[in-house]
Amino acid sequence: MPIKSWFQSKASQATRALTLWLPLPGATRLKPRYDQLMKEGYQQNSVVHACVREIAGASAGVPWLLTRHPKGGEWQEVPDHPLLKLLACPNPFMGQFEWMETVISQLYLSGNVFIEATGARNARPSELYALRPDRMSVLPDRTDFIAGYEYRVGGETVRFAPEQVLHMKLFNPLDDWYGQSPVEVASIAVDKLNACDRWNAALLQNSAVPSGALVSKKRLSDEQFDRLKSEMGSKFQGAQTARLPLLLEEDLEWKELSVSPKDMDWIEGQRFSALQIAQIYNVPPELIGLAPATHQNRKEARKALYTEVVIPALSRLRDALNRWLVPRFGDDLVLDFNTDCIEALAEDRESLWRRVNTARFLTVNEKREALGYEPIAGGDGLNSSIDKHLRTTI
Repeated sequence: MPIKSWFQSKASQATRALTLWLPLPGATRLKPRYDQLMKEGYQQNSVVHACVREIAGASAGVPWLLTRHPKGGEWQEVPDHPLLKLLACPNPFMGQFEWMETVISQLYLSGNVFIEATGARNARPSELYALRPDRMSVLPDRTDFIAGYEYRVGGETVRFAPEQVLHMKLFNPLDDWYGQSPVEVASIAVDKLNACDRWNAALLQNSAVPSGALVSKKRLSDEQFDRLKSEMGSKFQGAQTARLPLLLEEDLEWKELSVSPKDMDWIEGQRFSALQIAQIYNVPPELIGLAPATHQNRKEARKALYTEVVIPALSRLRDALNRWLVPRFGDDLVLDFNTDCIEALAEDRESLWRRVNTARFLTVNEKREALGYEPIAGGDGLNSSIDKHLRTTI
C-alpha cells in the first residue's frame, strides 16, 4: 500500500495525529559531527576500519539470484534478466562487488544508505548510485511522511522525488528521519583508542625524554634557560637518541612527575577499547587480530560473522530492493542472495542435507521443502518409488 494511502486509512488515524508532533523543518540533515566521526572513527581508527572492511567485503562477495513465481505456477529461477545485469554493473564507475561494498560500508558507518535510481519515475532504472549520506537531506511531509530528498554538493542542490531514492537506515530511537551510526555508539572507545595510538607515536618520537621536570636550586638566566631547552630538544628527542643517559650540570636535579603506563594498566585498557568496538559491530575479535587465531577458531569466527552480521545485513538490503526496485521489473519477481555459495557455511549446509535425507519420517516433497526446493510429482508418499530410491542411494 502506498505511504499516502496508509496515512489516509481509518486504521492510521492515531498515527496521522502523532505526525503533527514531528519536527518538520524545510530539510533535516545528518548531525554536523558526521565528518568528524568518519575521520576519527574510520580513517584514523584501525579497529573500526577492520570491522567495516570485514562486514562489507564478506557481504559484497555473496552472489544474488532472481526467481519468478507466476500465478498458479511454480517458482522458477531466472538466470538471465535485466535486473541481474543492472546489479552486476550498477553504473559506469562500479561493478557489483564495489557497489555492494560501498552500500554496506555506508550503512555501518553512518547508519544510513541513500541509493539513487536514474531514469524516468517508476520506470526501470538504467543506473544505481550510492550517494554520500552527509550530502543528503530528508524533506519531511505531514501527509506523505517524506516529500522527497535534497542532495547538496557545494552550492549546487538536486531534488529527488521519494520513489527515486531508496533510504535504508539502522534503528535510531531518537530520530524520525535518520538511522544511528555505530561509530557514534563507539565514539568513546574510538577516542580512547585514538588517544592511545597518538600517545604511542609521541612516545616513539620522545622516548628518551621522560615526563618530569629539571629542578635548579638557583634561578637560571634567560640565556641558560634557552640553552637548556634547546639541548633537551636536540639531544634527547627522537628515535635515534632513545634511552641516552641524561647528563645534568652543577645543581640541576631531575624529578619524575608522570604515571607509568604500567600503573595506568595501559595495554589492558587499550585492548578493552578495541574489544568494545568489535562488540558494537559484532565482529569476532579473531578476524581482526584482537584474539589469538588458530585454524579452527578462525573458521568458527568466519561462520559467526556470516550468520550474525552478513546475513542480517543482506536480508535488510534484500527486503528494501524487493520493495523499491524489483517491482519495476515485474510483479512476479523476487530477488534474494544465495547462501549456498558461502563457503564458511558449507559445513552447516552439508549437515542439514544429511539430517534431512536420512529422516525416514519425511516424504521426498517434505524434504525438498525443508531444503528450499519445489515439490515434485510422486513425492508425497513415504513409500513412493522415489523415496525408496533416495534411501538406497544415501
